[in-house]
Amino acid sequence: YKRQATLQPGVRGVEAHPHLPAATVGAVTVHLYPEARDPLVLDVQPPDPATIDLAEAPRIVGGGAGLDGPQRITQLAQLGAALGASMGATRVITDRGWVPHERQIGTTGVVVDPQLYIAFGVSGAVQHTSGLGDPAHIISVNTDQYCPMMQLADLAIVADANATLDALLDLLAENAS
Repeated sequence: YKRQATLQPGVRGVEAHPHLPAATVGAVTVHLYPEARDPLVLDVQPPDPATIDLAEAPRIVGGGAGLDGPQRITQLAQLGAALGASMGATRVITDRGWVPHERQIGTTGVVVDPQLYIAFGVSGAVQHTSGLGDPAHIISVNTDQYCPMMQLADLAIVADANATLDALLDLLAENAS
């Protein structure tokens, strides 16, 4: 059943129509220079993966409880920068204060739908995977080959996420030289 209430003006202690001065309306003439009417686009810059809203990111590198310290988040961000990927994390990582909440992927975070998601040390709890949408490709690095994230992965790498991050960054540094 529905409940309904009606109130008369002034019943709640608020004046029905506050006495405000009348607004003045005026015309404004804008003079544009001819060159301002036809702008020239010099370049269109893609959004910065480090600051783009995770929900819009086409590539994401994510970190979970398998990462052994906050320095791994710095490494994850470096890898993300090299790959043109944004950095995200699980709730465990945001609860530790290593990553701001707006980078949390999952039920209580951001729902993402990237083309590529690379998960480092992410077990794949339902609270996290429910925020994944439908990524085109998932790569998971975890020591537990039977965890849910490894089962979801297109490429499952059974290895320590920390050692794998170290190795990938070493390879990138070698190739940059």
